[in-house]
Amino acid sequence: MDKRKKEKIAALVIAAAVICLSLSGIKDWQTVGIYAGCGWRGRLLYSFFHANLLHAALNAWCLVSIVFIYDIRMWRLLLSFVISITVPVGVICRVVGGFTVPTVGLSGVVFVLFGTLSFEVLRKWYYQMWMLIYLAAGFLFPNINAWLHLYCYLVGLTIALLNKPVKINGNGKQ
Repeated sequence: MDKRKKEKIAALVIAAAVICLSLSGIKDWQTVGIYAGCGWRGRLLYSFFHANLLHAALNAWCLVSIVFIYDIRMWRLLLSFVISITVPVGVICRVVGGFTVPTVGLSGVVFVLFGTLSFEVLRKWYYQMWMLIYLAAGFLFPNINAWLHLYCYLVGLTIALLNKPVKINGNGKQ
């Protein structure tokens, strides 16, 4: 049996749902987006709706790639979704002015996963430099919620740091 078959099927189902929902024609982002003052419906749905087909395809491709390449377990996939829906939009809105318009997309989940992978990749500094570039690029282009990406990545990175194995030398010293 294929390793992590459930997780791979879940990622493919999510990707298919994201692509199909991007074709649904919904343009009222107030009902399915996350923003300051939104209800739980928007929080639960915003990851599955996208601004256009290209946006949906890129996010779906990132999710499927991460799940297929790395040892992503179901709990990590669910945790990344929970983290992305519980982003403190009100606080971020007051502090930096983000989240004033509805945000949609799976990128919050993807950036949490990127953060949790930080200590599992082989070339850690190279990986972190590319993540810095991706995060910075979000601040340069309009209509990208870079604050969501940054928050989700930092929470994922914190989880990775807290779960990082501690190496102990043979003499008992760290």
